[in-house]
Formats: sequence, structure tokens, C-alpha cells
Amino acid sequence: MLERGDVRHSQALELLADASRLLASSFELSATLPKVAQLCVERLADYCAIAGSEREDEEFFFEAGHGKKLRLRRGDPGQIESGLRSRGYANVLIVPLPGRHASLGLLVLATREATRFDDATLKIAEILGLQLANALDQATLFERTHQIADRLQRALLPASFPRVPGGQLDGAYRPASEEAEVGGDWYDAFELPDHRVAISMGDVAGHGLEAATIMGEVRIALRAAAVGERSPAAVLEQINSVTNLRSGIGMVTAIFGYYDPANRELTYAVAGHPPPALIIEGGFAGYLPGGGVPLGIGSEIGTRDWVITLPPRSWVVFYTDGMTEYERDVIAGEERLLEASVRACESDPENPAIALQERIFSASVNRDDAATLALSCFDGPVPKRMEFSAIPMTAPIVRAMVNRFCDQNKLSDDQRFALTSSIGEAIANAVEHAYRGQETGKLELRLSAQNDCITVDVQDHGQWRPFERRDDRGRGMLLMHDLMDRVRINSAQHGTCLSMVLNLREPA
Repeated sequence: MLERGDVRHSQALELLADASRLLASSFELSATLPKVAQLCVERLADYCAIAGSEREDEEFFFEAGHGKKLRLRRGDPGQIESGLRSRGYANVLIVPLPGRHASLGLLVLATREATRFDDATLKIAEILGLQLANALDQATLFERTHQIADRLQRALLPASFPRVPGGQLDGAYRPASEEAEVGGDWYDAFELPDHRVAISMGDVAGHGLEAATIMGEVRIALRAAAVGERSPAAVLEQINSVTNLRSGIGMVTAIFGYYDPANRELTYAVAGHPPPALIIEGGFAGYLPGGGVPLGIGSEIGTRDWVITLPPRSWVVFYTDGMTEYERDVIAGEERLLEASVRACESDPENPAIALQERIFSASVNRDDAATLALSCFDGPVPKRMEFSAIPMTAPIVRAMVNRFCDQNKLSDDQRFALTSSIGEAIANAVEHAYRGQETGKLELRLSAQNDCITVDVQDHGQWRPFERRDDRGRGMLLMHDLMDRVRINSAQHGTCLSMVLNLREPA
């Protein structure tokens, strides 16, 4: 503590400089003000308290001193002084923290020595009070600006989501902790006249009103383009042409899709946006395909349609990069997103989007805006016809479908093994061979149960290469013939259909 009556100029400057650095380091007053109070106790007085209000009806009182804290509360300066004197403090100094229109709070210093504070100490306290007042004023302004930006951002997002038969949509938005500007993240979902649900999500580079304006334009343009279109890729290409007409639009990543609740089919396309995550109850979690170039960069974005039929008890999570880049390690962020998505979707079904953000940012600060949209698919019958993009991820999705189909039809363990193994082999063969050397196409799985048999069709629309016998290949067909009661392959110019039958009753 500085000696009474002998406050040196260099020491005073050092104290004020350290306090200034603390106050400038963060707008989080609960973190900085206790440190400033402790600094004053170490160098200026035996006791220090800083009292005020950062928000309406929310007061604070931070104190530091040698020994046990007094636990005083903000109130009339006379009450504070009498409270300190009753506790053995002989010399009390109370400095108001001036605001534009009224006092913002109080700086309280006290010593146990009876000698009054000298002029140098009074001057330090006065300057420190001005620093505290400015910090309070700036923190209040930041908070109000942050709240306004948050309200504006949320006003640009949908107030509610359409009803999704057999499922639900949930969204969550979290503004950047270190920003006080509206951002360019959005999510949207709306029902079309044919009862499909259109889903969009995107991220405009930058912050501020310009980013918010661009975000609003792209979101409305997507709504307009969605009505008469079947292909999400065509919608994004159309929006890219529109954005290129606007100068200075910058970069916009986006994902757009159609969800058909009648058959739980999701078709989507990506323009440089992070790919959606798929969670299937029972342990599967992975990222669906992505790709494409962000909007507003070139004449074409090079995107394509991806299609997936969602299994019962599954979730698709759409998100912006603020969900994975909060710690500047994208790979670790993507891994944590998958882990948190599994826990959030399976443990918090009321709103998995909010639950996911709470898990992600429970111990981290989000440096960028973060938007999340979760499409939940409840339990229900397995569709008779399912469509998928011919990609390796199709295998675990189909496996979940077939297992649920077996549950619904009460198949025995042997029948389940025969069905899942045979369909798995058929899907794997089609994924690997049907579109070799071509752009990845689609697969159809038709699965039905009759009184005495299960019928399966695996249809592709590619052109298989001529079969070449190899010692280490071809066992899949042998397995299907061993496990199923009938296997037939029908190849044509525009695709191949593999049909299988599993009898549920022993032949008479």
C-alpha cells in the first residue's frame, strides 16, 4: 500500500495504468471490477468497494480488503460510511462515478488509520473514479447495442416453424459473445403448397447492417425460388445468378433442401456451407455430403442434389461455422459437434438445437454467430420405397431402416440376419459399381412384407462395368443366394434392379 501522505508520482501512474488495462481488457464487469478493487487494496487503501448498476434493476457490489469481506451492499453513501466505521475503519473516502445524466455508482476507499487521505490520494481516487465511470458507461452501451443487434437478428429469423408430420423442426441462434453487431447467419423453414417443407440455412461474410441486408435478400430470394422447383441445386444456382447481379455482395455460404414428410425424404444441395450432420439412434453419427462453391463468387457454384430417406428416430443437424470454429480448430470442432449432437438429440428431444448449443458453448466462448437447425424424425413405419444417393454413408442408414423394418414385422433373429446381410451386400455393390466413372446417382430400396414373404428391390440407374471374375470378389452374390430364397438380377440400359425374396414360412 502506498504510504500515507507520500504517494509518489510514478507509483500513482503505475496504479492508474494497471487499472486502465484491466478495464479495457473486457466489457465483462464481473471479471474486471473485482481485480481493480483488489489492486486498490494492494496499493492505495485497506478496503475498496465498487458499487453501481450495469443494467436496469441489476446492481453490483464488488469489494476487496484485508481479512474477511464485509458483504456491504450499495446504498446511501452515509450508510456505507457508517457501516465501515462501525467495523473499525477510521478513514473513509467515497467517490461518485459520474455519468451523462446521473451517477453510475460509487468508488469506496477506507483505511484503518485515522489520518485523512492526502491530496495525491484524493487525486488518484478522482481519476480512478472517472476511469470506472467510463468503463461502466461503455459496458452499458455495449450491452444495449448487443441487445438491439440480437433483437434485430432474431426478427430476421422465422418466429415459428411449420408443422412436420412425424417429426419436428427446432432452431437456435447465438450471437457472437464478443460482437455487438447484427450478423449474417440465418435459418429458415416453410411449407410449400404440395406439403413439402423447404429448409434453408446460410452465412453472409462479415457483420453489421450490410451483412443483415444481404442475408435478408438471399433468404427471401430462396423462398421465391423454392415454390416452383424440385431440385435444390437448381434453386441455389438461380440464387447465385441473382447475387451476382448485386455488386459488393461478398461471400455467402448456403444450404437448401426439401423435406417430404410423407416418405421422410430429404433432398438438399450445398453452396460452400458446412455439411449437415446425421444422427441415428443407436450410436451412428456422421456428416452427410457437402460441396459446392459459395454464392456470389463465380457464374456457377458446382453443386448437386443429395438425397436421403431418414430412418425412424433420427436427426439431421444444420449449422453455421460458428458451431465448429469457436476454438480455431475446425477438426476438433467438428468432432465435438458430432459428440454433442448425439447427446443433445437423444437426451433433449424438446429442442435439440438449443440443447446442442448449450453443450457446445458450456465451457467456450463463441467468437462468431452460431445458428443451428435440427430436423427430428420420430418413430414410424419404414416407407415401402426409399431413395438414397449412392454413397458409402448409405450403408448404415439402410441398416437402421432394415433393422426397424424387422422390429415392426417381428422377424426372427435368423430372418433379420438374412435380410440385413443380403440388403447390405446389394447396397454396397450398387454404391461401388453402378456409377463407376460417372457422376454419383441414386439408389432405390423397395421393401415390403406380405403374409408369407419379404420382397426386396435394390434399383440403380447406372451402367455397370462388365463383370470380371476375381478370386477375392463375387462372394456377395453367393451370400445373397445362400441367405435368400430367390435372387434375380435384371439389367437394362438405364439401370439394374436386384430383386430378392425371403420366405417367412417353410415350404410345405
